[in-house]
Amino acid sequence: MHRLFRLDLTQVEHRNAWYLVIEIFWASMLSAAATFNAAYAIRLGATNTHVSLLTSVPALIAVLVSIPAGRFLARRAKRKPWLMWALWLHRSGFLLVALVPWLPAGWISHGLMLVIILVVISAPAHFFNVGWFPLLSEVIPEDMRATVISARNIFYNVVLSASGLLFGFWLERIVFPINYQVLYVFGFLCSVLSMFYLTKVDVPDSPTTPAGLPGQKSLKQRWEESVQALTGHPGFMRITVNTLLHGLGVWLALPLYVLFFVRQLGANEGWLGINGTVASLATIAGYALWRWIIIRRGEPSILRLTIMCVGLYPIAVGLLNSLPLILIATLFNGLLVPGVNLSHFNTLLKVTPERDRPGYTAIYITLANIGAFICPLVGVALANTFGLKPTLIACGVLSILGSTSFWLWPVVKEPNTRLEAIKVE
Repeated sequence: MHRLFRLDLTQVEHRNAWYLVIEIFWASMLSAAATFNAAYAIRLGATNTHVSLLTSVPALIAVLVSIPAGRFLARRAKRKPWLMWALWLHRSGFLLVALVPWLPAGWISHGLMLVIILVVISAPAHFFNVGWFPLLSEVIPEDMRATVISARNIFYNVVLSASGLLFGFWLERIVFPINYQVLYVFGFLCSVLSMFYLTKVDVPDSPTTPAGLPGQKSLKQRWEESVQALTGHPGFMRITVNTLLHGLGVWLALPLYVLFFVRQLGANEGWLGINGTVASLATIAGYALWRWIIIRRGEPSILRLTIMCVGLYPIAVGLLNSLPLILIATLFNGLLVPGVNLSHFNTLLKVTPERDRPGYTAIYITLANIGAFICPLVGVALANTFGLKPTLIACGVLSILGSTSFWLWPVVKEPNTRLEAIKVE
C-alpha cells in the first residue's frame, strides 16, 4: 500500500492507478447494497427457486453475452466508451430495483419481479466484465499490477465491511420497504461518483483482431473455434478446466447460504450485515498476508494450496447450527479467499494470449458461467430433497475433490516465484 502514497501523478500509469483505487471506494457502496439482494427478494415473497435464479440466470446471460461481447470488443481499438455505457446501464437498473414495491405486480409476486429486474440488468454487467480485465492489463504496468489489485480489493473490503454493517442495522431498524428503497438509491448515487473517476482513466488504443472473426456463425462453428483456442494454449486450457472442476461444488452452494441463514437459522438483516463485515475485514487482512506470501512462494504453489481449502466453508456452515459459530467460519474463509483470488487472477493473466485477451476472456467467462447457471438450480433442487445442511456439506466435499485438479494438472511449471523471476532477468 505504501507505493500508492509515492505515486507520481504526472505519469499516466500512476494516475490510472490512483483513479482505479479511488473509484472502487464509491463503487463499493452499491456493491454493499447489492449484498442484500437475496434478503430483499425473500422479504418481497420470493421462493427458494426464485432466489436460486438470482445466481443461475445471470450466469446463463453471461454465457450468451460473453463471446459475442469479446468478438465485438476485439475488433475495436477504442473500447472504453462501450464499457462505460454498459456499466451505466447496469448501475442505473438499481433505481428500478428500488421502485419494485411500488410497481403493479399483476400475476407475479414482487419477489419474482425483483429477480427478473436483477437478471435483466446483469446483461450489461457481463458485457463490461469481458472488457474490464483486459483493460486493467492495458492501463496498469505488470510491475504495479499486484499493488493496484491488492489496493483495490483492500479499499473495496474496507468500505464493504463498514457500509455492510451500517446498512444491515439500517435495514433492521427502518420500516420495510422504505429501508431498502433508500439503500439502493444511495448506492446508485455513490456509483455515479465511481464512474466519474473511471472516465478519467487514460486508456490506450487496444490491439485489434484481424477481420476473420466477423459474420454470422453457427453455434457449432463457434464451439469448434473455442475448442481450438483452448487446445492451442495448454496453460489457458488447464486453468479453465481446473477452475470448472473446482467451481462445481462452490456454485452448487451459492444460493443455499442465505436460505440457510434466513429460513433455517432465523438470521435478520443486522446479522447478515455483521457476517458481511466479518468477511470483508478478514479479506482485507487476507490480501495483505497473501500478497507477501505469494511474492516469496509464487502463484502456482499458493493457488494449489488455497483452492483446496475453499470447500471447507460450506462444510463448516452445514455442520454448524449457531450463527455466532458461523461468523468464525466466515472469518477463516475471508482470510483464505484472497490467496485464491490473487494467485488465480495473476496466473490467468499469464496464460491468457495477449493478442486477443477479450476473446479468450470471453471463452473463459462463458465456460465458467455454464456451470454457474446449472449448478445453483441443481443445488436448490437437492436442498429441497435432502435438506440444506446435507447439501451444503456435499457441496464442500465436491469442491475439495474438484480442486485436486490443480495438483494433477498444474497450470504453469515451478519454479515461478517473483524473486526467482528477478534473478533470472
